[in-house]
Amino acid sequence: MRFLKAMAGAIFGAVLAASMAFAETPANTLIVADAIDDVMTLDPNEVGEVGGVLASTQIYQSLVSFDVNDPTRIIGVLAESWTISPDGRTFTFKMNPRARFASGNPVTAWDAEYSLRRVVHLKSRSAFIIGQFGFSPENVDDRIKALDDQTLVIEIADTYAPSFLFYCLSSYIGGIVDSKIVKTHEVDGDYGNAWLKADNSAGSGPFALSKWQPRQSILLTRNDNYWGAAPKVDSILIRHVAESAVQRQLLEAGDIDIANRLGPDDFDTIANNPKLAVVSGRSGNIYYMGLNVRNQYLANPKVVEAMKYMIDYQGMVDTVSRGMMEVHQTMIPKGFLGAIDYTPFSFDVARARELLAEGGVSGEFSLDMVVWDTLPYTEFAKAIQASMAKAGVKLNLQIVGGREWLDRYRNHDLDIWLGLWGPDYPDPHSNAKAFSVNKQDAPDGSEGITDRFGWNAGPLSPEAMAAVRELDTSTRKGMYEAIQKVHSRVSPFIFMFQEVRKVAVNARVKGLVMGMTLSDDRYSAVSK
Repeated sequence: MRFLKAMAGAIFGAVLAASMAFAETPANTLIVADAIDDVMTLDPNEVGEVGGVLASTQIYQSLVSFDVNDPTRIIGVLAESWTISPDGRTFTFKMNPRARFASGNPVTAWDAEYSLRRVVHLKSRSAFIIGQFGFSPENVDDRIKALDDQTLVIEIADTYAPSFLFYCLSSYIGGIVDSKIVKTHEVDGDYGNAWLKADNSAGSGPFALSKWQPRQSILLTRNDNYWGAAPKVDSILIRHVAESAVQRQLLEAGDIDIANRLGPDDFDTIANNPKLAVVSGRSGNIYYMGLNVRNQYLANPKVVEAMKYMIDYQGMVDTVSRGMMEVHQTMIPKGFLGAIDYTPFSFDVARARELLAEGGVSGEFSLDMVVWDTLPYTEFAKAIQASMAKAGVKLNLQIVGGREWLDRYRNHDLDIWLGLWGPDYPDPHSNAKAFSVNKQDAPDGSEGITDRFGWNAGPLSPEAMAAVRELDTSTRKGMYEAIQKVHSRVSPFIFMFQEVRKVAVNARVKGLVMGMTLSDDRYSAVSK
């Protein structure tokens, strides 16, 4: 093990030195620049941050996935086929006999059993994705069972639209680990969590983890036992580069292959550079402001409504984020079932002041807003600060690093959070659960963003749960449409934009697959 780690360190050093020393990255290494200072773990059954998901989904695979070009089409990955009982509560999966882990071990139903149970037993912040089907540490061992090497049975507590379970199993949290390897590294009942948080992995995907330096870089190397089409590069180096301009400069200099976070000005600058290209894709990411109703001002519904008229949505799209965002004011992104084109708010200082007066608020008041110190958040924050000041609301911007940004959000230690929501799976419940279901209505009792910001969603909470249980697709679609029209007006969430995904690449880069959710980008087919 010490030898392997030393070798990984040597590879890391050589790759980094090569990327710095030459005006062209090594042919066998893909170098990606992204903001990854938010990453806390690469354990697939615990991961949740954007950078962590990006890395872990190159390493681990799930039972099923979906066609990124047609999300309604469910496809098998580690599971070859499946059947559903007449009551819609028992799902039986047959494993793909060709699948192998990086260790060479076959992927069996016992590994899937261990991994999915592990999600629930770890009680991580992402466990709700699986737990919402009624699983708990007390019952999951009875409800997720391997019958033999090839057969896995999952019994859920209620009847849902079948696609809902498949989408949840396809998410990053559904990554299957090599149970034979992970069990040998369990310490004090931690299910190998400490081992997988270090420079270790146990997946079946095209790459394996070699080295992770928090807030600096993640190095992945090719899995030579990969059972699918062999990756076309030997390694992937994901470098932490938060500043858009620096990413562009590195790309122009040939020091990186992919720049994941360029701003509009940077895309303008590279537009006529024949050595660079832009890859576009549909994104489910929504940028929003979460208002903590525990604050005395934000507890006033009229203040919340007024603030929705204090943002120059279209102006920000036309200037700050031109070509990279579009105005979107509902919780379900375009491209998902139930999405609607509904934009009831515009920048209207007079209307905002009227609502404040109706709420009994006069004079100026101040609120603190926590902002990640990277684009586009910082530019959005400055624009919002300026527009809200015109209506008498002073925003004190607290610009922090990625980890503090997430910690403050998770601990609701703030008045306002300027953030992003990326769906965990391409089903409307991913967003409806987060933004409208209170923990008393969640089957697993997990907190949603509603609880995090102190908001009681009232009848919207059970209505959202009724929608996910509706089996008729047309009826379900109508339920989400109705919920959103009410939710956009009364919730303490200011939905602003849906992302139009763009990444800049060296023109040599071919085969990049961009997905709609955080866990869909794939690098295994990339060649240079």
